[in-house]
Amino acid sequence: MIKGKILYDVTQSSRQHQKSGIARVSSCLKREFKALLGDSLVEVVWDEKNKAFRRREKSTNLQLDENDVLLTCELFCENERRGIERFLEESPCLSYAIFHDAIPLQHPEFTWPHSVQRHPSYMKMLALFSGVFAVSSHSAILLEEYWEWLDLKKTPSVRSIQLGADGVFKEPSNPKQKNNDRIQLLTLAILEKRKGQDLAFEAAKKIWDEGLDFDYHFVGRTNPYYGKEIERSLKKSAKRGYAVQLHGQLRDEELRDLFANTDLVVLTSLAEGCGLPVLEALWKGVPTLSSSLHSVRENARFGGCQLFETGDLGALTCGLRELISDRVKLRDLTNSIQTDMLPRWNNTVTDIVDQIVTEGAR
Repeated sequence: MIKGKILYDVTQSSRQHQKSGIARVSSCLKREFKALLGDSLVEVVWDEKNKAFRRREKSTNLQLDENDVLLTCELFCENERRGIERFLEESPCLSYAIFHDAIPLQHPEFTWPHSVQRHPSYMKMLALFSGVFAVSSHSAILLEEYWEWLDLKKTPSVRSIQLGADGVFKEPSNPKQKNNDRIQLLTLAILEKRKGQDLAFEAAKKIWDEGLDFDYHFVGRTNPYYGKEIERSLKKSAKRGYAVQLHGQLRDEELRDLFANTDLVVLTSLAEGCGLPVLEALWKGVPTLSSSLHSVRENARFGGCQLFETGDLGALTCGLRELISDRVKLRDLTNSIQTDMLPRWNNTVTDIVDQIVTEGAR
């Protein structure tokens, strides 16, 4: 066990109200670290004036001990936290970061402009940490390849971790024993080009026009840069009589009720660091039709996942048509979910602590 304190960075998450993927990872990790460590977990924020971390609840500086460990899963760089690079180089305690993805570098065409500008510096800065935990094996490879491309002479270890399925709902649900007479589809993600809701809805319209009946629910806030056009299209189609419903951001209890009535979760992302919605759908006993991304394939081993070629409208339409019209195939996919094998967040935290101790936390 770590002898000192875990200094948990909540600089941004303490001010955010939106439930982004990164915010959810931060919240789940904090919850399980608190359960494991109790008062040894200290929430800290970056102090711009003193160029150091301080306790979240107090304005005084934080006295660091060599047994302490700083952990952050937030995105930032030197331009946003002046002095952070010097702090990482001179701090007496170990420091670890959670790395999510390289999407802003890979896909600037549908990424927030600020993220595109920040990400190269952020990924380079990660080399100053004592170690990095990547949210998937694919993300770990991308980070190390980027460091290699930069020709950095000294880099820390990068380990992949398995994120948990029990982030939104603590208790799992058994796979549904019977599907609805009218199939209910759900896509859960921020409304934007990267998540592929436009592709999913185009496939759905083709199948509706062929005469199949089903309902399609979209849940998530709208990206003001890349989601407005998709939002307008969904609302316009609903007025034209297509069985689509745009819910926006739902409370947990509302989402629980929606999952209980869902037959299939459709995830059409063009890029993902981990693909948490896949795990969270399986946790609620609902199978998924998902893009065949590297990170998604890592989670497909838990069953309940049918994959299609990423971005391929024809493959998506074929897979969707098959699962809506063939109840036996949908039932088999549902029954293949290995609920007992799904990962939990407490295991994620245990793995992180064990790795930190192994690497030299005193």
